[in-house]
Amino acid sequence: MADRTRVHRLADLTWTDAADWFRRDPRLLMPVASLVQHGPHLPLNTDQLVTSAVAEGIAVRHEVLVAPALPFGAASDVDRTYAGTASLAHKTLHRVLNDLVGDWAAHGVRDLVLLTSNGFAPHYRALVSVMAGDMRIRAVDTNVVDTSPVLGRPSVPERAGEVETSLLLYLAPSAVRTERIEAAGASAGPGDGRIDGTEPVPLPGSSGVIGRPAAATAEKGKRVYEYLVRYIGDRLFGEPGG
Repeated sequence: MADRTRVHRLADLTWTDAADWFRRDPRLLMPVASLVQHGPHLPLNTDQLVTSAVAEGIAVRHEVLVAPALPFGAASDVDRTYAGTASLAHKTLHRVLNDLVGDWAAHGVRDLVLLTSNGFAPHYRALVSVMAGDMRIRAVDTNVVDTSPVLGRPSVPERAGEVETSLLLYLAPSAVRTERIEAAGASAGPGDGRIDGTEPVPLPGSSGVIGRPAAATAEKGKRVYEYLVRYIGDRLFGEPGG
């Protein structure tokens, strides 16, 4: 994963440092996460752990400045029934992002990427509709990246399944309740759930899992993470040195 000592973070700069940075490089990468259930074996902040790690990996590879992660996003009505999940309304999320982005536009940011690991349609719509003057704003959902080149099987919509569980086994292994993985996969299979946008919604009353977390490994997580950093970063900013 990214060498955290090499990540340039907006929050660590003084205002004069930030002004100098934006004059040199008007790009900014912002993780937009969510606090939403990911089954009994993954933490509520799974999206933030994944999104922030991928953002920092891209930032190191392309020397891009990273904004603090927004920890809340939009979640489905079903997900909101699981304890701890806290959701913003689509309009609220859109307003918050517009307010933040408007300030950065005034400071010289001209190229902003909103990176998320939450593909729930209202959440993603809030991101893609953000506007601020002549700033170029792009929204990217890590879930839509086809991971078949590194996993050797077709990508399928999931929640806390093989891919997310593998990523956390690599990025934050202490956060994974490994003793609960087998039971977590018992209540929902790959075909379960309702798809809204690209984010699968769990069946009411289920464990909240869609997919096969028992197939997850840290090695798969490493391969997926490195692929996401390279694939997303190079398509946003071009190959380093190119």
